[in-house]
Amino acid sequence: MNLKKVMIKTSFLFLTLLFVTNFLQVTSSSFEDITPEEAKRRIDLDPTIFILDVRSSIEFRDGHISGAININVYYINSYAYLLPDENETGIIVYCDNGIRSKKGAEKVVNLGYTNVSNMLEGYFGWLELGYPYVTGTETSLITPTTNIGLVSIICISVIVLIIWNVKLSIKSKRV
Repeated sequence: MNLKKVMIKTSFLFLTLLFVTNFLQVTSSSFEDITPEEAKRRIDLDPTIFILDVRSSIEFRDGHISGAININVYYINSYAYLLPDENETGIIVYCDNGIRSKKGAEKVVNLGYTNVSNMLEGYFGWLELGYPYVTGTETSLITPTTNIGLVSIICISVIVLIIWNVKLSIKSKRV
C-alpha cells in the first residue's frame, strides 16, 4: 500500500506540473497593446496585416473583424503553420475584451514573430466604436470548442490509474 501512495502522490505532482507549464507559462513576451482605433487605422493603412481572432469558433461565427483568421487561443502552437511565413509581418491579435488575446499575443511572440499587437478592449471595443464586422465562418480554420490540453491530462490520469489498479490487483493475487 505504501507504493500505491507514492505512485498517487507522484502522479498528482506530475499532472500539476504539466498543468502549470501548459497554462501558466512564464514568457518573455514583447508585444504592443493597442486600442481598437489604432488597430482600425493599421488595418486600413496596411492590407498585409494579419488579423488573428483567438476566440472560439462560435464567437467568431457570430461576428468578427473582416479578414480575420480564427485560431482558438489554445491551439495557436499546434496550428502555427497557418500564421504568416515572414516573422516581421504585422499581426493584430484580438478576442472579446483583450484577455485571451494577451495570452494569444504571448504565444505568437514565443513562436518568433516580432511585430505583434494585442487589441485592448477586443471585439466589444471594436463594436462600441461602430466599426464594421462580418458574420459566418469563412475564415474559421480551427473550430474545436474543447480545451484539448485539459482533456489530455484527464485521459492520461485515467489510464495511469487503470494501469496501477491492474498492477495492484495482480500483486495482491500473488500474495
